Amino acid sequence: MAWYKARLRKNGGQAGFTLELYIYVPKPVKPTTTLRRATAARIQEQMPRVAGLLREQGIAAGPATQNYMAVTQARLPDGAPLAVPDNTTFRQLQQVDAQQAAMDEAMQGEQQLANAEYHLVRVKIQDVPVAMQVNISDIRAALGLPSYSLRPPFRPPTEVATSAPAGHMDAIDHLDS
Repeated sequence: MAWYKARLRKNGGQAGFTLELYIYVPKPVKPTTTLRRATAARIQEQMPRVAGLLREQGIAAGPATQNYMAVTQARLPDGAPLAVPDNTTFRQLQQVDAQQAAMDEAMQGEQQLANAEYHLVRVKIQDVPVAMQVNISDIRAALGLPSYSLRPPFRPPTEVATSAPAGHMDAIDHLDS
């Protein structure tokens, strides 16, 4: 007993103790406007709504602009009102769509010109340039060219669907031998 009291005096006279605290914190409230994953099905679901809104408001929008707006809308919760984005990405995509439409129109005009039977050709007769309509098949025959256009029409690149991996596969290339 004497040794016990001496040990208490030596350690400051206090024995070890444990304090248990319980703090109650309210559960965080989930936000009502959570963003959702823009799946292909949700994007396709939004496409007609987006096209209708853009048509109603008279906004010029091509496929890239409509796709961007559909993806943006697909990320919002169900029942969210449609709104036309007012950001630089949307405006840039409108410009891209306008340029694509101009290129398509120019290519279509060039293709029609290439398929025409007669073309306007300038010829010098006695040092005077004269514009004449010339039969293209006659020119091709004279130059030894084939009877079809050497410039094929534009064909957009094919989209190849990549399937998801079937499962986990071991990387045999990286195994230690």
